[in-house]
Amino acid sequence: MFLREPARRSSRQATIQSRKSSPKAEPDELILMYPPSGTGALNIMKSDLARLGPSEFLNDTLIEFGLKLWLSELREKNKALADDIHIFSSFFYKKLHNRKDSTEGYQSVRKWTAKFDLFSKKYVIVPINEK
Repeated sequence: MFLREPARRSSRQATIQSRKSSPKAEPDELILMYPPSGTGALNIMKSDLARLGPSEFLNDTLIEFGLKLWLSELREKNKALADDIHIFSSFFYKKLHNRKDSTEGYQSVRKWTAKFDLFSKKYVIVPINEK
């Protein structure tokens, strides 16, 4: 038994030493930028892909990506219907639903519809990603 103990310690020490000397993890790798051009592009990172596995939760980026992709495909099939839909970012609700003060929440999103008439849309989608 005495002979085995030092071997286990040395292997543990080697493992600890290799962890200390190994290079730092690389920054998150960009997998996809969607849409590839224009405003509102989303960066899908390698860490986002792990959230697509079983028993995982989607994050804001993946939810917004899915909705943008869906709207883009709908625009190819039925442009008139797609033009009647506006999809907000999931951050819209987070900013609007400011727990401190509802006026402050409104002030933080009031310019989000400055470039178009929201009331001309038939469908408005506000994704909510909480907990």
